[in-house]
Amino acid sequence: MLCLGVFMTLLDVTIVSSATPSLIETFDASIDQAVWVFSAYIMAFATTLILAGRLGDLHGPRRMYLIGLTVFVTASVLCGAAQAPWQLIPLRVLQGVGGALLVPQLMPMITTLFPPQKWGAAFGFTGALSGLAVLAGPLVGGFLVTGASWRWIFYVNLPIGLLTFFLVLRFLPDPRPGLRQPLGIGSVLLLLSGVGAVVFGLVEGERLHWSATVWAIIVVGLVLLAAFFADQRRRQSGVPLVPFVLFRARSFTLMNLIAVTVGFGVVGAFLPLTLYLQSVQGLSAARAGLVIAVMPLASVATAVISGRVIETAGPKRVLLGGLVCFSAGLGLIASQATAHASVWQLVGPLVLAGVGTGFTFAPMFSVGMREVPPQLSGVASGTVNTVQELGGLLASAAIGVVLQVRLGEGRNIATGRPVEAAGRPTQAALDAFHETLAGAIRVSMLIQMAVLAAGALCALAIKPAPPAAEPAGQPSSGEPRTADVD
Repeated sequence: MLCLGVFMTLLDVTIVSSATPSLIETFDASIDQAVWVFSAYIMAFATTLILAGRLGDLHGPRRMYLIGLTVFVTASVLCGAAQAPWQLIPLRVLQGVGGALLVPQLMPMITTLFPPQKWGAAFGFTGALSGLAVLAGPLVGGFLVTGASWRWIFYVNLPIGLLTFFLVLRFLPDPRPGLRQPLGIGSVLLLLSGVGAVVFGLVEGERLHWSATVWAIIVVGLVLLAAFFADQRRRQSGVPLVPFVLFRARSFTLMNLIAVTVGFGVVGAFLPLTLYLQSVQGLSAARAGLVIAVMPLASVATAVISGRVIETAGPKRVLLGGLVCFSAGLGLIASQATAHASVWQLVGPLVLAGVGTGFTFAPMFSVGMREVPPQLSGVASGTVNTVQELGGLLASAAIGVVLQVRLGEGRNIATGRPVEAAGRPTQAALDAFHETLAGAIRVSMLIQMAVLAAGALCALAIKPAPPAAEPAGQPSSGEPRTADVD
């Protein structure tokens, strides 16, 4: 029942992409407005996760889950009724805030309601549903837009949300009532503005050509985050928004480093693959989507069984194997993605990469949460989700820059002249363009391999849990146990 709410919020990350042409036609909207309908949700979601997780610690995860669900469903209905882009965009922000309030509560409820030996299976199941949501977004969105209206991509959340609200309220006890302690408003404003500025810069950087304004916004965001951490350092003896004791736990710190690399690899794989399949292989958007779907399908299938594998082999081995498979899959894609390759040559590497991601998320969370005190599991969940989102945004920015540099802006690949001056491209020019684009995609895949290799090195540094370690769900104090902390 908890996963239904998370499924909805992740579905809304991708479902809107299917409705973009219809939104432009209905509202006579500009491309920029259509992009903001998509980006507003992501920016609000990523910006609010840490605060939402901490609110779950202080006021109870079930309470915050239900509040987030209410905000999300209400905003969804209002999005469906919007009559102009200026109405839809702020409502998408509200929808993102609702999703952010909901998502970080899942992890603390799993670690409290399930014994540690069952965490792998629980995280594996949620990972499978998450992958299914990302995969189903464009397909469900396309079906609703074609069969009904773009408004139904938002209205569909109402029955699912009402069912989830009833099930959680009726059958799920609140595992922890919370501490009911206030947070400093100054800390909240510093965190939201700092993360928000950095996220805005990463999301909008490529569209705004990485202008001086974009870099200034990112720098301001980093300065605000530095001020936030300085403020938090003074508040550690009271009720900090981000307790630094979390990062004294070796496995939690390593989980965050690995989460950056995984977020980078997952998001960074889709943009170059889409460009390659459509621009080099000449596939339609629908057929390219079906080819790429091989990877998340393999991930979903693997995530379902990852819990059992973790119980047999241990989370460290499974995590390391997953990262190696993911990296190897991308390496094989890079070797096969040539201008004259067959699409079928990519199926095996995509399956291998999908198996890697399926074996990554469950052990990553199982390892990272085993040293986290239960009263801090919400902010821990929000932190790792934020870090993973930032890894994905960094990938989008980095891969975009690589493609721009390799391809050049507005120039004919064969002649070096501007495209508008080159006239109708010759076959030689098209072949040269395809070769250059394929080369750029191979470079981007190699960058992702290097980042995932760094994640694998972090996984090697994970220490096995002490045999007699007390379960994280039943600590004797708010501090991580001595045996678990470096």
